[in-house]
Amino acid sequence: MGKESHKDDRFSRMMFGDRRESIRGSHHSVPDSNPSSLDIESIIENISKLRDSSQNLKPLFQMVYPFVQGFLKKK
Repeated sequence: MGKESHKDDRFSRMMFGDRRESIRGSHHSVPDSNPSSLDIESIIENISKLRDSSQNLKPLFQMVYPFVQGFLKKK
């Protein structure tokens, strides 16, 4: 394995990211552990996104659930 095979390895880039990005620093900053510095607006926004996502996935679960029940009954 030469240098170029590691450089062009798609699986490694997908799993571990590009080395240049890790040298620059992470994209996420670690918040202070001080509870008074919590960003309430972002927390509420994330909760809203989670709720909306769960509502959008509900029809999918309703379609898949009968198949799961049928599979469990056959055992």
